[in-house]
Amino acid sequence: MAEVIQARNLAKRYGGVTALAGVDIAAEEGEITGLIGPDGAGKSSFMKILLGLIQRDGGELELFVSDPGKDRNIVRSRAGYMPEVFSLYTDLSVEENLLFSFRIHRGKSADFSERRDRLYRFNRLEKFSGARAGTLSGGMKQKLALSCALMHSPSVLVLDEPTTGVDPLSRREFWSMLKDLKSQGITILVSTPYMEEALLCDRIYMINQGHILSSGTPSSLVADFPGMVVEFIPRETAPQMLRRKISEALPEYPVFLSGRRVHAVLPEKNDQIYESVLGRLTEIPADIRRIQPDLEDLFLVSVLQQTKSVFTGEGK
Repeated sequence: MAEVIQARNLAKRYGGVTALAGVDIAAEEGEITGLIGPDGAGKSSFMKILLGLIQRDGGELELFVSDPGKDRNIVRSRAGYMPEVFSLYTDLSVEENLLFSFRIHRGKSADFSERRDRLYRFNRLEKFSGARAGTLSGGMKQKLALSCALMHSPSVLVLDEPTTGVDPLSRREFWSMLKDLKSQGITILVSTPYMEEALLCDRIYMINQGHILSSGTPSSLVADFPGMVVEFIPRETAPQMLRRKISEALPEYPVFLSGRRVHAVLPEKNDQIYESVLGRLTEIPADIRRIQPDLEDLFLVSVLQQTKSVFTGEGK
């Protein structure tokens, strides 16, 4: 498949702060590509550069083989954008917001009714067409924002953390809508801090502090993970205290919280190393077992590897 988005060595700085440190990111036609990382990782900066909203400080960027920083028409005509913060007019109705979005993209008046009705079938908001946007629930606001981004029938959708702060049911419904859009051949670039949403992407880029930590399909990244994950289930001990005890006993290995459990990552799948670790943890008040790694394990270990050599104990 053709690459719709291609960034090479893309850089962005805000004064003395580096937002993007020479990243390479690509998104293929008709796929969902995810940018996975916490706040401040560089996800929003990349999206704003892609849409021509801010200028890059270095590197090359193509959207449908055009430079979006120079060709504003390619962005206006072929890209739909849903920012992280709800940015529609809260005092306008659902339908008035759809009409406003249609007009700013210079749609022909004769086409509005057909596109509005098609989106009502898609988002099931028709019975709320007269309701002011500010009165909608979080999930319904996200559906409306997505629909406004679709009013001009874009080929690529750029969604900046679209489900942050939305309840779990609405998040599932939203991702079901994204899958429907993908089946129609629309290319989707979406950012999210949620690892469970990363699993729904065709390809992901894990990003932190402006650097790409790893990239690939979710399944391949987990399959290629070289280490062994040891899980500790607390026995009448607070997880934070248990993590501290394990970190003190295993200072050379990454140790972190995973929900109410603690994970330690050993450098390889090696029974001798595992048995050696168990011998150092006889006083730890927890049940211990080996588990299959997941994307959260991979991400957290990658973050630690940014600042130190986690498997040798060297570095700060």
